[in-house]
This record gives sequence, C-alpha cells and structure tokens, in this order.
Amino acid sequence: MNKLLSFDGAGASEGAGTFTAAEITAQPAMWRKIWKKVNKKSGKVQQFLEQITNHHDLNIVLTGAGSSAFIGDVVADSWLKSLGKPVQAIPTTDLVTHFEDRVVTEHPLLLISFARSGNSPESKAAIDIANRKCSEVYHLIITCNPDGKLAKFEDRNNTYLFLLPERAEDKGLAMTNSFSSMALTAILIAVLYTGKENLGKQIDLLCSYGQRLLEEYTPLLHQIAQLDFSRAVFLGSGPLWGIAKESHLKLQELTNGQIMCKFDTFLGFRHGPKAIINDQTLLVYLLSNNSQTFRYERDLICQIARHDINLTTLGITEDNDIPEVVDFDIHINDRPEIGEAFWAILCVLPAQIIGFYKSLLLGYDPDSPSDKGVISRVVEGVTIYDESTNN
Repeated sequence: MNKLLSFDGAGASEGAGTFTAAEITAQPAMWRKIWKKVNKKSGKVQQFLEQITNHHDLNIVLTGAGSSAFIGDVVADSWLKSLGKPVQAIPTTDLVTHFEDRVVTEHPLLLISFARSGNSPESKAAIDIANRKCSEVYHLIITCNPDGKLAKFEDRNNTYLFLLPERAEDKGLAMTNSFSSMALTAILIAVLYTGKENLGKQIDLLCSYGQRLLEEYTPLLHQIAQLDFSRAVFLGSGPLWGIAKESHLKLQELTNGQIMCKFDTFLGFRHGPKAIINDQTLLVYLLSNNSQTFRYERDLICQIARHDINLTTLGITEDNDIPEVVDFDIHINDRPEIGEAFWAILCVLPAQIIGFYKSLLLGYDPDSPSDKGVISRVVEGVTIYDESTNN
C-alpha cells in the first residue's frame, strides 16, 4: 500500500485498498502529465473548437453519469468564462430520458462527455440521441479508456476524442484519480482557448499544493476518519459546489452507505437542509479563495457554531483566514495564489482520504467496498429503449 495512505487498525484485510491508495496519491504527478498532454494537443483541440464557437447560438452541455456528471458542475464556470456561450451541466441519465426537455435541439450543440471507462450504457446513448435529435451537434469526448465504447467515436467528423494519459483510469470502484484528471483536462482546454492565463504557474501551484496536502495532512484526515460520525455534509460555492457533490458521493461509496452524506452550497444550506446536522455529523467546509464569496461562507460557519450541537467541523482553505470556531483546519498557503477552478481540483482530495480510512475502519476494502454488489465500477442493469417502440 502507498506509504502516504496506510492503516494499522483492526478490520483491514491484507492488501485492502491497494489500488485506491495508489490512485489517490498519484494525483499530483498525474496532473503534471495531464498538463503536458493538453498543452501538446492544444493546437488540434483549439482548431476543433474554432469551427464550432463561431455559431452565435451555440449551446454547450457537459455530461456524464455519477462522478463523471459532477465534473460538469466543477468546470462549467471555466467554459462559460472562456467561450462566452451558455453552458449547462446535465447528466447523461437526464439526457437519455428527457433530452428534448433539457436541450434546444434547433440550436447547434457542443456535447462534452466525461467517462472513466466509456462503457456506461447512458454515455453512448446520450451521444446517439444527440446525433439523432439535434440539427447540428459536435462532440468533445474526454475519457480514460482507449478501449471503451466512447473511444470508438473518434473517427467521426463531428467528434474530438481526448484520451487521458495511461493510468488515469482507476481500477478501484470509486473514482478518484480519474475524476480530478478529467476535470483538470476540461479546465485546461477551456482556459487554453483564451490564452490569457499563465497555466504553467497554476499547474505548479496545484501539484505542489496536492503533494503538501498528502504529505502533511493525511495524518489529520486519518484522525478525523476515526471519529464517531454516521453522517457527513460537504458545503461548497461555485466550482466547489461540484466538488461538494463529488465528495459526498465518494465518502458514501467508500463506506458502502454506512456513512450517509449530503452536499449543498453555503447559502443554500440555511434553507432547510441544515436540519440534518446533529452530534453524529461531520460537516466539511470547502472554502472559496474568492474573498467576496468567503464572506458569505464565514457567516454560515459562525452561525452554525452558535447552535448547541456537538458536531465535528473541518475547514479546507488556501490561506490561513479561517474562523477559530472550526474544529479542524487544512490551509495550504499564507495567501490566495491559485485560480478558483484549480483550487477546486485540489479540494477533492480530503473526502477521498477520509473515505479511504473510514472504509477500512468499517471493515471494507476501499477497492471494492460494495460487498453485496449493490453498486459496481461500471453501472449494470440499464436497458436503453428504442424510442420508436413501446417495448
């Protein structure tokens, strides 16, 4: 098992979590490989995008299923800022059942598909439906598996396939390395289109932050995982809302549902969802490095601290400006330096690490925690129905 993620407690079988540990800790090195490949392919990707973006009525839809769907929520802001076109994150699971209710089919569409294996039934179906229903459609496919069904679309004139570097595809059940790698790829492609940002410096910061978090804060996250909590809530704003979604799923998957999880925005949490917190709750604050946004987040933290509830709180921030009422904190730098989208990529790591340790503590193997096969690495049991029949 990777030396940064190990477990000495009872209940862990020999070799449990070997793949997941390696995939979590490999991320900073993989991010550098992603940057090199995106930079190398940027000319061809931009050429593909330039033929599309001259459509004034272009719609952009970011899609995937499960964790791959959450990537769209993380990167949508980057695509909107870079291309100046309407951007929606819509899961393939919605597109398959309600495509014409979610997409204006008379307008040109850029469908950006994310997939770890590329073999989920809805992934291929969403592309097929878009090709059939839209008057004009283009596909940017970002996937980890060169042998997956989505990778077979490469030779079509309306499609650009971006394959991630080898070993980006996780072998464990829960997406870790593949999630952050596909999200980073999408951000880099979008930002490179404008050419306005020093991406080399941003990647250096992201990778150094990631390595520091793994090396310095893994013991703290291990300690938090040992605490007695049965539910967890992740809060984030902007692109960190997408990370909160992914974080809640990661902890819930890795613990086989024994830790029930929820996500929300900081402002949205007050409007009813806050009722979930009790003394068995771990509440994780994924704090923005945007000073304006942080003011709203700080207000909620202070309000929750005034409640007479003995919950556990963890704050994750780039700088050291974090309210003292938070029980545990992770801060990576003395001042904000990294772009908001890249900061979001980093913030997926804590939930992965907590989930890894909690999984082992509960007696599961993080590589395959669903011991009764309730969930699987590639979703099973989905029938894609022919719309021309009722059978």
